[in-house]
Amino acid sequence: MKRLGSEVVGSLFWLAVGVFFAVGGIMLKPGTLRNPGPGLLPLIMSLLLISFSLFVLAKGLIGPEGILKGIQWKSQTVVVASVFLYGLLLNLLGFLLSTFALMFVLYGLFFGGKNKWPRVFFCATATALAGWLVFSVALKVPFPKGWLIVAGR
Repeated sequence: MKRLGSEVVGSLFWLAVGVFFAVGGIMLKPGTLRNPGPGLLPLIMSLLLISFSLFVLAKGLIGPEGILKGIQWKSQTVVVASVFLYGLLLNLLGFLLSTFALMFVLYGLFFGGKNKWPRVFFCATATALAGWLVFSVALKVPFPKGWLIVAGR
């Protein structure tokens, strides 16, 4: 029996994500192109994700490579888990601290070599501050302040 390749598994995952958000977009009432509702953009984006996933799925099923070896499962799992944890910590820690923590983990996986932790700390701090300055200060996007920060006052 032929094993599923990484393209097939990944495309099935993104296909499921696309279907999930398509259903959410439909539940939000997409409206029409002339009179768009709140669900139109999520529906359009999820349909694009579904179409790309189907393309990659077809390529993975037809292509010569169909095995799961060579995937770095540990780092892939850490990335997915850290993004989910980021969503959970956003209201607790606030935008700035939770973004720093996420970037610290992701840069920690990305950077290698000697003395990587000072670079990881610097890049995570710079990314979190830049995101906060652009979105919160310049664009005035309201982000969660965090329960720990609000409770401490």
